[in-house]
Amino acid sequence: MSQYDVQLENVTKRFDDVTAVDDVSLSIERGEFLTLLGPSGCGKTTTLRCIAGFETPTEGDVYVRDDRVNRVPPFERDTSMVFQSYALFPHMTVGENVAFGLKMQGISSPRATDGGTVSRASGIRASLDNLIGRHGNEEINARVTEALELVELPGFEDRMISELSGGQQQRVALARALITEPAVLLLDEPLGALDLKLRKNMQVELKNLQEELGITFVYVTHDQEEALTMSDQIAVMNGGDIEQLGTATEIYEQPETEFVADFIGETNLVRGTYRETDTGAVIETDGLSFAVSRDNDVTSSSASFAIRPEKIRLGDDARGQDNEFRGEVVEEIYKGNLGKFVVRLENGQQLTVDMQIRDQGAYRSTGESIQVGWSRENAVVLTS
Repeated sequence: MSQYDVQLENVTKRFDDVTAVDDVSLSIERGEFLTLLGPSGCGKTTTLRCIAGFETPTEGDVYVRDDRVNRVPPFERDTSMVFQSYALFPHMTVGENVAFGLKMQGISSPRATDGGTVSRASGIRASLDNLIGRHGNEEINARVTEALELVELPGFEDRMISELSGGQQQRVALARALITEPAVLLLDEPLGALDLKLRKNMQVELKNLQEELGITFVYVTHDQEEALTMSDQIAVMNGGDIEQLGTATEIYEQPETEFVADFIGETNLVRGTYRETDTGAVIETDGLSFAVSRDNDVTSSSASFAIRPEKIRLGDDARGQDNEFRGEVVEEIYKGNLGKFVVRLENGQQLTVDMQIRDQGAYRSTGESIQVGWSRENAVVLTS
C-alpha cells in the first residue's frame, strides 16, 4: 500500500481557453497537513476540487490512497470536504447536519429489492427522505455525539443553525466532515468568514485536531500566516503551477523564486548583476556591491537577492556585518515594541527594516542618518 494518501500526476485543468491548473504533480504523505497557498486565481481551489471530485482533470491522474479516482464521484471517494461557506442545511438541526454524511454513506452501493436493483438516484432520494423525516438510529446518534464532542460542541444536537455563531457553524461543518472518518479531509478556506481573533484560535485548534486524529488534511488558503502556523508542508501556487513545495521554515527562510519571497511575509528584493569573488559572491546594482553567498544554480549574470526586514540591523548592531552601508530613515511606523523603518541607501535603494525596541532612546526618527547592515548568509540569492 502506498505511503501517500493523495497523489497528483501531471494534472492539468482547463476551462475553455483558460488553464487553471497547469501540469501539477504532488504527493501528500499519510497523516500530513499540506496547505495549497497562493493569491486568488492561482489554481489552488481548482486543484482541491480535482482531489474532491467536483472537477475532472483535463489531463493527468488523481489518486486517493492507491485508487485512481479521476471519474469517481465525490461521495464515493474516501474524502470529506469543508467549504468556505460551510454549506450547512438551515432547516436541519446541528445533529441532523452532522449525521448527513453518515446517512449518505449508507447509499454508497445500490440496494436490491424484490423488484430488482434500486438506482443510485432513488437511493439518494430515500436517504434524504429518511433524513428530513428525522429517523435516526442509536449508532448514528452516538457517532454524532462523539463528533460534536471532538469539536467542543457537546449538547448542541438540537440547536438550529441560525442559533449558532460563525465559529460554531464552522465547527459543525468540521464535525460533519469528520464523522465519516475519511482518509483525507479537504478544507477550502474554512476560516475566511471568521473574525481575526477567532481565526487565530481556530488555526491552533485545527492543527491540534489534525495531529490528534492523524488524518491527512489538504487545506486551501491565501493567508500566509495561516499556512505558516498550521502546515507540515506548503505548496505555493502561482499561475496554475507549484512554485515551491517545502516546510514553513524552508518556504520562509529559503524561497526559491522572487514570487515566493515576495508573497510569503514581507521582504526586500534587490536585483542586479551576480559576480563570484574569493570570499563568496556579490550582487552589484547602481554603484553598490552587496555580499551574498555563492549559489551554484545561478546560470546568468542577472540575479536578485531577498533579505527579510527582521534580518537587517541598524546603528551599532550593523557595524562589522558583511554588508554595511550608510542610510537615511525616510519613513517610520511606531508599533510599541517594534519599529518599522524605511531606510534609503546612498544609491537610492530603499530597504524596509524591523527593529525590536528594547531600550528607551533606541527608536529611530525620520531624517536620521544611520548605519545599516546584515550578514551575507541572510541574503537569499534567487535564480528565477
